[in-house]
Amino acid sequence: MDLTKLSQGEKIAGASAIVLFVFMFFDWFSAEVRIGTRGASEGVNAWDALDWIPIVLVIAILVALFVVTLRLTDSRYEPPISANSIVAILGGLSFLLILYRIIDPPGASGSTPGFSFEVSPEFWIFVSLVAAAGIAYGGYRAMGEEGASFGEIGDRFGR
Repeated sequence: MDLTKLSQGEKIAGASAIVLFVFMFFDWFSAEVRIGTRGASEGVNAWDALDWIPIVLVIAILVALFVVTLRLTDSRYEPPISANSIVAILGGLSFLLILYRIIDPPGASGSTPGFSFEVSPEFWIFVSLVAAAGIAYGGYRAMGEEGASFGEIGDRFGR
C-alpha cells in the first residue's frame, strides 16, 4: 500500500474517518439520575444516544474511506463531481450534527423535589467533533489539491 498516492487532504480525511468510527463506540454522554440522596450514572455511546445521526456519520466515514480506497487502488473510476467535495460536505454535516448534540444533548434534563435527571456530554464526543472537522477539512483540502471547487459543482448542476 503506497500512501504517497494520496493527497495530504485525503490522508487527513481518511485518518479522521477512522478516528470518528472508533470513538463512536466510546461514551458520548453520561446520564445521571438522583432520587433523594441516592443516585446512579450511566454512559451512553453515539449508537445508543443519537437516533438517526450515526447513520449520517457512518455514510461520511464510508465515503471518505471509499475515496482513499479509490486512490490507493489506482481506480479509473471518476465520479461526475469531485469525490472529495462530497467528503467535505458530509464531513461538515457530521460536524454540525455532533455540535448540535453537544449544545442540545438527547433526553430531557430536569428536576423536581427529591428527583433529578441530567444528560451531559462526555470527553469522547469532543474528540469525535474534532474528527468530523478533520473529515470536512481533509475533503476541502483535497478538493483544492485537485483543483475542484464548490462553484464548479454548482455549475455542473445548472445553478
